[in-house]
Amino acid sequence: MNALDWIGLAIFAIGFCGYARIAKLAGRGRNLNSMMHEVRRGWMQRMMGRTDRIVDAALTGHTVNSMSFFSSATILIVAGLIGVLAQADAALALIARWHFIDAGDPGLFQLKLLGMVVLLVLAFFRFTWALRQYNYCCALVGAAPLALNDYPHRTELAEQLAMVYTSALDSFNSGIRCYYFGAAWLAWLAGPVPFIIGIFLVMGVLLRRQVISRASKAIQRYVELNPPENWPPKE
Repeated sequence: MNALDWIGLAIFAIGFCGYARIAKLAGRGRNLNSMMHEVRRGWMQRMMGRTDRIVDAALTGHTVNSMSFFSSATILIVAGLIGVLAQADAALALIARWHFIDAGDPGLFQLKLLGMVVLLVLAFFRFTWALRQYNYCCALVGAAPLALNDYPHRTELAEQLAMVYTSALDSFNSGIRCYYFGAAWLAWLAGPVPFIIGIFLVMGVLLRRQVISRASKAIQRYVELNPPENWPPKE
C-alpha cells in the first residue's frame, strides 16, 4: 500500500464512522432523518387516538418484509465474496486483463476483498437488529391502549414507541449505507485515486438526499405546516 491508499482508508474511516454527525452538521440538526422522527411521533400519537389500527399494522409489516429481503440478500453476497476470496489468485489474474483496474499485488487484492466482506457482514448485523426492533414495534403497537380506554399516559407511550421505530430505521439505514460505501470500496480495485473519488461521490449523494433533496424539503415543509405538537392523542 502506498501513501494514497492510506489516505483513502483514512478518508473512508472518517466518512463511514462519522457520517451521522456530518449529516447532522450539514443539515444544522434538520436533516431528513431528524424530521422523520418528528413525523413518526405524530403518527404514533394519532395511532393512540384510533380504534382501528389496520393501516398502522400494514405499514409496519411492509417495512419488515423489506428488512428481511435485505438481510437474506446480504448473507448470500457475503457467501459469494468468501468464495471469491478463496480463489483470489484466479480472480486477480482475470481482472488484471482489464487495463483500468489496478488491484495491486495478491495480498492487497485479498485485503480489498476482505474489507468488502467486513462491510457486508456489518450490514447484515444492522439489518437483523433493525428487523428485531421492528418485531418489538409490532408488539408495542398491539399492546397500545385503545382510544376508548381511559389511559393517562398516551403521549408518553407514543413518544417511546416512536423512539423504537426510529432506532429500528436508523439501524436499517446504517445497513443501506454499508452498500453505498461498499460501492466506494469497490472503486479501490481501480486504484487509490478512484477510491478517494468514490468516497466523496458517495458522501455527496447521501448528504444531498439528507439535506437538499426535494423529498427533504417537502418533509421539512410538511413538519412546519403540521407539527407533531398539533397531533395530540385522543383522550
